[in-house]
Amino acid sequence: MKPNDHFVLSLVCMALGGLCIGYYSYLCIVYGINEIVFSWVFLLGGMLLLIIGMMTYKRKKHIFSYLPIPLRRIVYLCTTIIIILFLGLQSCILYQGMHTDKQQGDAAIILGAQLHGSSISRLLRYRLERGIQFAEEYPNTYLIVSGGKGQAETCSEASAMKQYLIQHGVAESRILMEDASMNTQENLAFSKVLMEKYHIKSASIITNDFHMFRAGFIATSLGLSYHNYPARSDLDLAPNFYFREFFGSVKDITLSIIKRY
Repeated sequence: MKPNDHFVLSLVCMALGGLCIGYYSYLCIVYGINEIVFSWVFLLGGMLLLIIGMMTYKRKKHIFSYLPIPLRRIVYLCTTIIIILFLGLQSCILYQGMHTDKQQGDAAIILGAQLHGSSISRLLRYRLERGIQFAEEYPNTYLIVSGGKGQAETCSEASAMKQYLIQHGVAESRILMEDASMNTQENLAFSKVLMEKYHIKSASIITNDFHMFRAGFIATSLGLSYHNYPARSDLDLAPNFYFREFFGSVKDITLSIIKRY
């Protein structure tokens, strides 16, 4: 390490640490302490980066310099692989979230999201607004609302979604309910059963932009013919959601590989 490299590294680590903690503080002030799932990762990550930065500045050595050279090389290699994987996967997540297919399905599957009691959350409202847009663009299609009842919810997500759509002008006869699922995998698997019952060959998946890649991957693994029809999300929550989706996508891809072999 060159004489001034440790100083630059310490500044970078402390700056990134400060940004992470600042972002966590913003989420707590605006949305409430730990109201945003996964936000605690920014607090822990920020604290770790600050500690590494201060140790590097004080001791004039980066943290890995205390490791034996062979182990240090392994750490560098693993770190490089993780960074490449993260950037590559995030590129796919970003692209799928911005891409709407020109051709759409015979129905739309609107994936559920957390309710506040029986009230529609903001992220779910964005999905439903997109569903209403789909219904207007493709008037001879079904809308499948998918989502069961969570612990803090007073009704199923599907029933709340159905009521919202009806209140905003979608005919009840066009809405199919799937109210047993508890996660994205079940959303799509149970919706596929409903599609087969109504002889629906393909579906447009409606979910928030950050969630589109993982939903599409699961749909493909289930053999479901689908099209992208992403809904928007909040810009200030994007770092949290996209960072979380990286880990969710890695988990689903890993499980898919394990099941295959």
